[in-house]
Amino acid sequence: MENLIIKNFKCFRDANIPLNQLTIFAGANGYGKSSAIQALLYLRRTIEHCAKWNDSIYTYVESNGLNVQLNDAYCLSLGDSSQVLSQDSTENFIILGLYDNKKKFHVKYEVEDSKLHLTPIEVINQRNKDSKIFIQEFYYLNAERIGPRIKQEIKFYDFPNTGFQGEQTAQLLGDTSFNYLFKVDEKRKFPQIESARLEQQVNAWLNDLMPEVKVTASYDTATLSAQIRVNNFFTKNNAVIAPNIGFGISYVLPIIVTGLIAKQGSYMIVENPEAHLHPSAQSKIGRFLAMVANAGVQVIVETHSDHVINGMQLAAIKNEINPEHIVINFFNQTESSQQPELESIAINTKGELSSWPKGFFDQTQLDFAELFKLRRG
Repeated sequence: MENLIIKNFKCFRDANIPLNQLTIFAGANGYGKSSAIQALLYLRRTIEHCAKWNDSIYTYVESNGLNVQLNDAYCLSLGDSSQVLSQDSTENFIILGLYDNKKKFHVKYEVEDSKLHLTPIEVINQRNKDSKIFIQEFYYLNAERIGPRIKQEIKFYDFPNTGFQGEQTAQLLGDTSFNYLFKVDEKRKFPQIESARLEQQVNAWLNDLMPEVKVTASYDTATLSAQIRVNNFFTKNNAVIAPNIGFGISYVLPIIVTGLIAKQGSYMIVENPEAHLHPSAQSKIGRFLAMVANAGVQVIVETHSDHVINGMQLAAIKNEINPEHIVINFFNQTESSQQPELESIAINTKGELSSWPKGFFDQTQLDFAELFKLRRG
């Protein structure tokens, strides 16, 4: 288990957030979940921009005077420096980092007034060879993924990925050479499906979420575009373009593809995997993400869905993941809070939660209680 260090960044004055093999960020809107993810993304962007590239790994041991833009890759739109420095901070610096109780990596940034960048002024790095943050493969799917498109533009990438918004999903699935060479590892193969080919595994997992649904992809080098076509129960094997089906498939497909191709020992960050999905599919995408984590990918999920967490609890009780490798970070606040209050919740071998704080997915019970009261008059 490692911890994400955040000091003087947005709503966080001084926070240590546990990160496990499978980490869930939960809590009400505006309570700090997205800011915590942005902190990790900005740290990663700093490494990509400032570090040296050496033998398939980034090496970042000292500041070099380079500025890091606040509105750049990973869909970051942080505004200017006045927007990211904690409002009540009397200090003009921000610290972001990771530590695992023994070794630390952190970057200290100077904050100048109303700049569109921060400047790293100090780097402490004791973890360059044992932290996932430094390897090339790093996967992030934004909450605002692209919806159904007739075609998607083909783009160059440093390593196979679906893009920050799923915009390269059709390209990956339609690339016959990649599909021929890539094999899904045993831990991520769908049960009862022997083939390790990506397209077949994607469709097996997709069909588990959405019965009778199947996708095919084509790749057109002449127009530098790729296309997803969809079959379901009603199309009768006459595949239609993605916009004729709806948003659920387009939103979940990048998650499935990324989960199957993500390199072992890398980060995979997914915001709102439940978006546009039926509750049954939300539960199953939770189990899928638990399976990905169990296969060696460090998965971080931000969610507002109790169904997603239910799926992860099922994965724990079915021995699809070691429950000791799961942590739920519940972000909360009170009237006296000076920063988000964090409660870490564990899951045991029976799928039970170690605590159930007020405000943690209790709305169903609250609504039923009020309905019961109103019905009784």
